[in-house]
Amino acid sequence: MPISLLPAEAVEADAIRNLRVDESQTDFIASNDESLEELAERPECVGFAVMAEGEPVGFAMYALDPDDGNHWIYRLMIDISHQGKGFGGKALAALVETMATIPGCDAIYLGVYPDNTRADALYQRFGFRETGQSIGGETVLRLDLAGMKT
Repeated sequence: MPISLLPAEAVEADAIRNLRVDESQTDFIASNDESLEELAERPECVGFAVMAEGEPVGFAMYALDPDDGNHWIYRLMIDISHQGKGFGGKALAALVETMATIPGCDAIYLGVYPDNTRADALYQRFGFRETGQSIGGETVLRLDLAGMKT
């Protein structure tokens, strides 16, 4: 089933707030309520509802981080009722494709908790590699876009 990324402001905020991860995943990602608040307060953040068949199934957010000047995926979550359907990989692909069009974006960074093995496996399969850095207990991964751009 295809997915699309729709700007978060084009979707009812409560529809995004109501998306949830499994209880075992809550320590790995901020709530969507917190993410929407961050999106509203930080102009560098760009948020999307992950849409499938006209309904939000997840949330994603990226930013050009003002602290290090790198492009980061800040959030990527798929609602518990839609996990295991391939939406995470499709959403990641769509997000990377979107970010690859940003002038000067030659790499994408993200952080993943070591215990979040499902997310780490997805990112590794996609080509993200460990940088050797850790921030706030998260392992920093990097995807080099140089070979992906034409």
